[in-house]
Amino acid sequence: MNNQNSPEIILINDQNFGSHVEHWNLLTDQPETEVPKWLGMSLDSPMMPMGLCQNEQEMDASVWLIQGPDKSPVRLAQIIAVENNKPKALKTAFPVFDSPYRYNAKIERIISCKSGTQAVLRLQLGNNPNTVVYAFDSLYSVNHQCYEKGQSYQVQLNAWAYELEAVSAHEELVVDDPASIRQHRALNDILQQHNGVAPANLQELIDAWEPKSEEDTAPVTVDFSKMVAYLYGETIGQEDEAWFQGNIVGKTSMQFMDQDYTVYDVTLILEENTPATLIRIATRNKQYENFEIGQYIRGNIWIQANIYAKTSSN
Repeated sequence: MNNQNSPEIILINDQNFGSHVEHWNLLTDQPETEVPKWLGMSLDSPMMPMGLCQNEQEMDASVWLIQGPDKSPVRLAQIIAVENNKPKALKTAFPVFDSPYRYNAKIERIISCKSGTQAVLRLQLGNNPNTVVYAFDSLYSVNHQCYEKGQSYQVQLNAWAYELEAVSAHEELVVDDPASIRQHRALNDILQQHNGVAPANLQELIDAWEPKSEEDTAPVTVDFSKMVAYLYGETIGQEDEAWFQGNIVGKTSMQFMDQDYTVYDVTLILEENTPATLIRIATRNKQYENFEIGQYIRGNIWIQANIYAKTSSN
């Protein structure tokens, strides 16, 4: 199946994606011994998600995607090379879990490895072209032949936490660099003129903006304590490794392999006149289990996306 209407695809070497070893370290202190045992156990109760595929004929016959244990809150995904409908070798494996938060999103770009086993998606959320999230595609091995340019999909967003910390109350920064002051004042002025919505030619307007008073060139005090922010990774193929700051709107827990995980629902993106984009973040680190609803936290996370369906209407 050759998809002629695919979104833009950038192919990079497999090693540029980094290693899943760091991701397994988030689940166990002994990945060398625990993970192989877990992968074997997960095959005792497996499931084979089809993602967007309606039948087996639409799926890539050269790989199997097996997840397990079935019904577990955390599942282990294994991508297996197949020849003549027989398994040959494990190509890669990574942990996944589901999120209740689904958003309509278009796939602007696919950054994939040459082996075709995994990919990072550039997702445009909703109708704002400036609302972009990068995420590791947990279902790429079954979905990649189905993705269409301009099509809107229902995307689940979740993440594993590397590090988390509380944001101090009244955390402020005084900006006195002239270029940064100009950028800040220009952005605020332009957003105010456009009712809080960033126009398509935002950068052009910022470049053309000029101060109107002495106040427009004065140092800026920025309160970071109530800020919602998201920065994707700078390395190609690792944009899913992100930094965020946001407020906690929900807190639950889950268990996997006799270990407790704290699960936070956090605001990832907040824009005027647009519902907040929420993400579910999981951690087993005991240092990060005592944050409370309403508190602002920040840290480094690995963002994943699960895509099971198209949006009913574009």
